[in-house]
Amino acid sequence: KEGLDENTLVVVTSDNGPWINYGNHAGSTGGLREGKGTSFEGGQRVPCLMQWKGTIPAGSVCNKLAVNIDLLPTFAHISGAAMPSHKTDGVNLFSLLQGDTKSTPRTSFLYYYRRNSLEAVSDGEFKLIFPHPTRTYEGFAPGNDGMPGRVDENKMLEEKILIDLRRDPGERYNVLSQYPEAAGRLEQMANEAREDLGDDLQKKEGKNRRAIGTL
Repeated sequence: KEGLDENTLVVVTSDNGPWINYGNHAGSTGGLREGKGTSFEGGQRVPCLMQWKGTIPAGSVCNKLAVNIDLLPTFAHISGAAMPSHKTDGVNLFSLLQGDTKSTPRTSFLYYYRRNSLEAVSDGEFKLIFPHPTRTYEGFAPGNDGMPGRVDENKMLEEKILIDLRRDPGERYNVLSQYPEAAGRLEQMANEAREDLGDDLQKKEGKNRRAIGTL
């Protein structure tokens, strides 16, 4: 009634995939592997719907890599607000909102989880997953009507896995031997992240770890 939708960017998304052991109260991963609390795509890849009349082309679909931490620099750019002086991890997605299909503002994603474990890395096309302890929902019947089903919190992923996300978003096939160059590129990305931010899985402290924010 106030006409706010004529000049408002609306974003609907989620911070993680569904808690699928809750069955009919959980939502769906759409065929992606695992769910909330994992570094598989079912726990990480979520829908993102945006509307901004006059800027975002109506009915368009964007398949570029983007994450929730990119919203802060994007909103700052749109509003003309200054970003904090300290280092932040997001990138400005404004070009994607404008419908620039050739733009690739984000070229990588680091799947850090738990305290500071680098469980996987991706360039948006390939994903390299490292051995790590994880949760699994597979093999257990989900619960219903607000009651959870069983889940294994102590699953150990023993092998290094390379996924071709373009052809296998469900992460069912390890193509490590077929794409050694992609695996090497992502391994280098992971090593740089470990030097910068550390990695509990490899007992690396990291040179530039920032203190956790507090209020």
